[in-house]
Amino acid sequence: MIPGTSSLFRLGIVPLALFFVVFFAYPVLHFLWGSLVVGAGGASSLSLHNFTDALHSPSVLRSLSATLLLSVLTGVVSLVLGYLLAFQVVRRNAVIGRIIFVAAIASLFTSTIARALGWRVLLGFEGPINNALVAIGLISQPLQLINNFTAVAIGMIHIQVPVVMVGLIPVIEALPRDFERAAIGLGAPRWKTFLTVHLPMTWMNAVPVGLIAIMATAAYFTTPVLLGGGRVDVIAIQIQQASQVLFDFGYAATLSVMLVAMISAVAIVVLLLTHWRRNVRARGSSS
Repeated sequence: MIPGTSSLFRLGIVPLALFFVVFFAYPVLHFLWGSLVVGAGGASSLSLHNFTDALHSPSVLRSLSATLLLSVLTGVVSLVLGYLLAFQVVRRNAVIGRIIFVAAIASLFTSTIARALGWRVLLGFEGPINNALVAIGLISQPLQLINNFTAVAIGMIHIQVPVVMVGLIPVIEALPRDFERAAIGLGAPRWKTFLTVHLPMTWMNAVPVGLIAIMATAAYFTTPVLLGGGRVDVIAIQIQQASQVLFDFGYAATLSVMLVAMISAVAIVVLLLTHWRRNVRARGSSS
């Protein structure tokens, strides 16, 4: 080891640790504490009253259910589409791969509001999608494609697919091409090579990327508001109303804690299932 390296390392860690404490740990602990405080000033006290109210509120339970469904649906669909796109970028035609990659990066730099407003135009009652369906005779009158859960899900998937795709590119690149060449050399078609070689050897590393999409979706506010039309009441909207309309910051903190707990539970379950599947596979290969 180079003399003084350890001291330099510790010195470099200090600013990062301070940044983490000030901008992450303290805010999280602060809103956790705020969720347990009832009352104001000298009359304040610690209580689970906010949690009791939230758990007995039908609107909060509906919001949590809608948030969970939207997050899981977005995460799963984004993982599937993102994996297929990342596979095209890494393993297929270089020109097509570059086009897909540039389009994904451009999408990441596009405002969330702009993308949501774009979907409002596309899914509108007289938008291009409805007009095309009417023109080719599939429907006789325009469909209600906007201001509902489906529109919000489409908007969220559009946001998360590029993120997932970029995250999966290193996962797919890490798989040696020799495995693919060996399978093709033995006569396996490309689709079978994908299902029996690529997917089994990369899906465990792809799952955490899907979890990122689930977690990010759960906290989104703008897209559900713009595409849901007030009919998709996710928990982020409840938090915004509690903090900025009712000015009940303790209740808003309570809803935030419940959101974090719910998404953390989903992540723990998924990771445990992935770990269990890895152990089963390891035992099967060793026997």
